[in-house]
Amino acid sequence: MNNSHNAFFGKPDYSHIANDKTATISITASEMSAILYAYDRGVSKLDVGSMQELDSVIGKLKDELHP
Repeated sequence: MNNSHNAFFGKPDYSHIANDKTATISITASEMSAILYAYDRGVSKLDVGSMQELDSVIGKLKDELHP
C-alpha cells in the first residue's frame, strides 16, 4: 500500500496529541458491568447493549483526555 492509502485507511496516528495523563470519569453500574464483561470475555463477545455501555465509557474517556 502507498502512503496516501494508509493516510485514509490505515491505523490513525494520535501521537501528536497523546501524552501521559491521569483521567477521572464517573461510570454507571451498567457501564462497569460492560467493562468487566469485555475484560473477562473479550470485546467481540459483547452483546449490543453491553457494547453501547462500553462505547459510552470510551466516549467519557475521550472527552476527558481530549475535550
